[in-house]
Amino acid sequence: MIPLIGHIEAGFYRVRLIRGGLWVGVEFWHGPPRLDDGEEQDRSPRWCVSVDGRTTRPVVDEEGNRTGQREYLDPDETWPYACGNPISRHEFDFLARRRQWALEHDPAHPAAQPHRPIDVRTLKPGW
Repeated sequence: MIPLIGHIEAGFYRVRLIRGGLWVGVEFWHGPPRLDDGEEQDRSPRWCVSVDGRTTRPVVDEEGNRTGQREYLDPDETWPYACGNPISRHEFDFLARRRQWALEHDPAHPAAQPHRPIDVRTLKPGW
């Protein structure tokens, strides 16, 4: 089935946050929004998105400075990049566990830095 760009479908997907970066998990759902810690908010149902475990981003003013506030990610901005890459719940969970492992045990791992392209010259050997 070919995904429609303007029609969001609930489910699990994957995207790259930068060219040459590692795949990260994306979840779309229709319901109350959640904070980054997983806590559901008491809000009206709407389309929501979680990208690499995050549901919010910092607010930036006209000059490019962070204001200290956060806003929910916009599902309509993410959907065109994600709709062509559906994945299973199992793969989504794997991507989340890999990110968590990298953050705790190997901060230089590409899964801990998804906004940076992978540089194979700096990777640790696989053996």
